[in-house]
Amino acid sequence: MTPEVYEWVKEARDTFALKGKVLDIGSLDIQGNVKDLFDDYIGLDLLAGSNVNVRADAHALPYPNGSFDVVLCLEMLEHDTNFFQTIAEVQRVLKKGGWFLLTARANGFPKHCSPDYWRFSVEAFSLLLSPFEVHSEAENAGGIFGWGRK
Repeated sequence: MTPEVYEWVKEARDTFALKGKVLDIGSLDIQGNVKDLFDDYIGLDLLAGSNVNVRADAHALPYPNGSFDVVLCLEMLEHDTNFFQTIAEVQRVLKKGGWFLLTARANGFPKHCSPDYWRFSVEAFSLLLSPFEVHSEAENAGGIFGWGRK
């Protein structure tokens, strides 16, 4: 996680008054995490390690529909073999009115943390966030940052 991602999540938390039950998909601590920004936080990752409370596949989240107020997917989408399925699962577990914060590496960003499958454009994020009622996306420090509200 880059310092820019941390600061962006902190700003979104403050701007949108994000609170309640938070799921962080891809939470394995690689150069930082955002756990300290939220009170009711669950870190989920496919791999065991620091900042991981639950090991599970993002393509089949082990939670009922409408379980979370906020879902984070920070710097993991470029490592996801089926990111469209992950987005569908996010929408499923997010409560009505809930917030989804998404960041991933942009076109031109160098390969890192193998496996590293994808790069994204602002237009791609617009498509990924289109299932949400309101969304916004922008390029920021070599990545695409976006949010959606269900």
